Amino acid sequence: MATVVDATLARHDVVSRPEKIMPRSWLAIRGRVNGENMLARPLPWLLLLGVALRLWAALTPGFHHPDAIYQYLEPAHRLLTGEGVVTWEWRDGIRSWLIPTLLAVPLGLGEALDPNGPLPMILPRLATGIASLGIIWAGWDIGRRHSPTTGILTGLVAATWFECVFFAAETLAEPLAVAAIIPAAALVTSPRRTRTRLVLAGALLGFAALARPHYGPAAAVLVLVSWWPSMTRARVDLRPWIALLGGAVAVAAISASIDAGHGLTPFAWIIENVRQNVVHNVSARYGVFPPLTYVAWFVELWSWWLIPATVGVLYGWRLAPGLFAAAVVTVIVHSLIPHKEYRFVYLSFAILALLAAMGWGVLIAAVRQRHGTTIARIATIAVVLMWSVASITLARGYLAPTSLEPHADGARIFATLRRDPAVCGVALVHPASFADVPGAVALRRGTPVSMFWADDPASGRGGPWAAAARQAPDFNRIVTASAGPITVPAGYHVSHCERRGSARMCILSRPGPCRSSGRSPFLINRAMARMGF
Repeated sequence: MATVVDATLARHDVVSRPEKIMPRSWLAIRGRVNGENMLARPLPWLLLLGVALRLWAALTPGFHHPDAIYQYLEPAHRLLTGEGVVTWEWRDGIRSWLIPTLLAVPLGLGEALDPNGPLPMILPRLATGIASLGIIWAGWDIGRRHSPTTGILTGLVAATWFECVFFAAETLAEPLAVAAIIPAAALVTSPRRTRTRLVLAGALLGFAALARPHYGPAAAVLVLVSWWPSMTRARVDLRPWIALLGGAVAVAAISASIDAGHGLTPFAWIIENVRQNVVHNVSARYGVFPPLTYVAWFVELWSWWLIPATVGVLYGWRLAPGLFAAAVVTVIVHSLIPHKEYRFVYLSFAILALLAAMGWGVLIAAVRQRHGTTIARIATIAVVLMWSVASITLARGYLAPTSLEPHADGARIFATLRRDPAVCGVALVHPASFADVPGAVALRRGTPVSMFWADDPASGRGGPWAAAARQAPDFNRIVTASAGPITVPAGYHVSHCERRGSARMCILSRPGPCRSSGRSPFLINRAMARMGF
């Protein structure tokens, strides 16, 4: 009888304690999936969401800003191969080799793994996307100091806000600098301000200032405002400042050594940048806008969302006053520069979005205190839905960066040329522009590129097509574009086309090899130098 009872109790124990028949690890996973631990440990889930969206952004065909190619990826390609297009910024020495050197690592890995495929263009974008995950951590870390809900909401906005997702995969100085400054803000304001954290914060701020010198004032103001209470004491502790400056100096030393390795005077590019763009106002040829343009863009872009966003910022800026000051200073500095682009003040827009999210976290906490947990949960769901609707609808506005039509046609054209082993030379014939294609970095190594432009004085009589006919033995592929019929020279045929709006970009092919084009005046770098591109 005792044996029967014992067996019954044993069977009951198995049923009531499922870990007897399920591994503990599986139960932990099931508990997390069921949401038991998601709120207790939200950061991994926020990062996972951020990774998924940034992976999608990195895999989106094409590129939005030619600078992402010609200021950063193309120089990285030159580091690896000695080949690449050189723009006027690099000829005049107003760029640092710091970012191209960093991007050369994923670019080189892509070349090694997929020499004839798309990985060399994808991996650098993935690398910048991974770097942007620090913004998600920083938003969550700063927000959770107020409450868990504020941390989750801020991290969620950092992971999903349309501007943050769009810029995350852009190989530009601004997104990389923002990916450094915002995590640095979390480190310098951390309740656990260890020396290691401060050295890292200094390194991040130093990198941001070197990647985008226009953000240097914002980085300085961020620290000054964040540490102002401690600076007003009778005796100031210099140890945090020493650690912070130590990290910045370390990055500056690395940057200086990279410049010196290229035979350049360290940091001379900063002086030359100011001389060209401020003294000589060279950037004005790309467009001049009045001082309040950024404010007007901000109001027009955020439209109806400006009201709830302003409410959020009013309640949230106190959680990170240093970040708020950095956002304001960034707009002021860039408003003084005649040439303006939306991406230049991405730091301000990203900060304001995070502060607005923090402010709504503060409001939810007030609702919880006054009306209880149930009402607060309903308010949280409503706020998350509100942010989601705002992100989706604002992303479709004509001023939104996400509304920019990517140069997917040019990217696919060059991807087709890269896959073709018969290509021995490529010519860009007006109206196809270097700014519409992703440069030599997207072609096979050793593929010379020529450019025939309408305003090139070397073209002589007959314009670019006549000049291209004279140099025809230098290449066996022509890339051109037209909104109507495509001009096809004798001996060529249309082998591939991509459509962009009402226009087509096409590859014109001829059989046979190419002669050496080393002496051609139409090699792209010679043509660009001649025309000041």
